[in-house]
Amino acid sequence: MKKLIHSLVKSLIICGIVSILLVLVGLLLKWKSTIQFSNAFFWAGAILVVFGVLSIFGGYGMRSNFGVIYSQSAGDMNILERTKQWIADTEQSYSIYILLLFSGVVLMLISVLIGEIFKPMG
Repeated sequence: MKKLIHSLVKSLIICGIVSILLVLVGLLLKWKSTIQFSNAFFWAGAILVVFGVLSIFGGYGMRSNFGVIYSQSAGDMNILERTKQWIADTEQSYSIYILLLFSGVVLMLISVLIGEIFKPMG
C-alpha cells in the first residue's frame, strides 16, 4: 500500500511539473484560446503514455536479447539470483509504465476539463 501511495505521489508530481511547463510555454507563445491549452495537455499526456509503453518494449528487448542472457549466465550469479534480477527488471519496467500511464491519463483528463470548464459561450 505504501508503494502504491508513493507511486501516486510521483505521478502527481510529474503532472504538476508538466502542467507548469505547459502553462509557461503557453504564456511565452501567447496562446489566446483554451483549445490551445487543452490540446497541449492532451498531447503531453499522450506522449507520457507512449514513453511508458516504450519502457516496456525496451525492457522486453533487453530480457529477450540472447547476448544479454548469455552474458548473465557467464557471471557469478546462480539461477536463483538471475531469476530475481529478471523479476526486478520486469517489475521496474512495468512500474515506470504504470507511473507514466497514470500521469498521462491525468493530463488528458485535465485537457478535457479545460475544454469543458472554459468553453466559449455563444
